[in-house]
Amino acid sequence: MVKAEITIGTCYGDAIIPVEVLGKGPRPGTVWVRALNGLEPFTKISHGGPYQDRISIVLVPHLRDVHIENDMEDLNEEPALPADQRVSADWFLESAYEDRTFSE
Repeated sequence: MVKAEITIGTCYGDAIIPVEVLGKGPRPGTVWVRALNGLEPFTKISHGGPYQDRISIVLVPHLRDVHIENDMEDLNEEPALPADQRVSADWFLESAYEDRTFSE
């Protein structure tokens, strides 16, 4: 499991949120994350109005204190994303700083 921290600005000040990196995001330089410790810090908008969620997409440079942890308890947990979207440690280290320029 790849864990990290992100900082979210609130009306009461900055909050440091521990997250698990779940997989590559839909765009280069982004990743899916899930907040740990039962937190739901991400506000999303639906047809019924705003709601809080624990899974969101963040930019890779916003991740701090990135480290790998292998917990035996986590092996029994269902993955939040399909296997082809989950991130491995070598993907993060190689792709986080990859040059993403496009030329025609």
